[in-house]
Amino acid sequence: MRVTAILLGLATIVGVSTWAQHAHQGQGTSRETTIVGEVIDPVCYLSHGSTGRAHRRCAEYCVQQGIPLAILEEKTERVYLSLPVDHSNPNTKLRGFIAEKVKVTGVIYSKGGLTGIHVKRVERAGT
Repeated sequence: MRVTAILLGLATIVGVSTWAQHAHQGQGTSRETTIVGEVIDPVCYLSHGSTGRAHRRCAEYCVQQGIPLAILEEKTERVYLSLPVDHSNPNTKLRGFIAEKVKVTGVIYSKGGLTGIHVKRVERAGT
């Protein structure tokens, strides 16, 4: 099961990196906005619905394996993948908030059913 999650994560990273490069080149829509939601591991969320504090350790392990974090928006349940900025680690700003409710401001890109965010600011959100 872990091997499947890691492989899915690697495929996600390759796809997101390629997609982010195209979005950065103007192929796709982008806008700055603020969203509120939970920082999640998208691989476990997609494969078996895992969220919340009970999943925190597993998500931390997945991050160590290179899987990008995401934000599960509270209102719409849309998943925003954390995108790298200038080829930096896309998890840097979110890593300390795994399984927590956050308020994130950044530039959102959307194309072909994928939605991602270049995180500019992140802070804990009120409950």
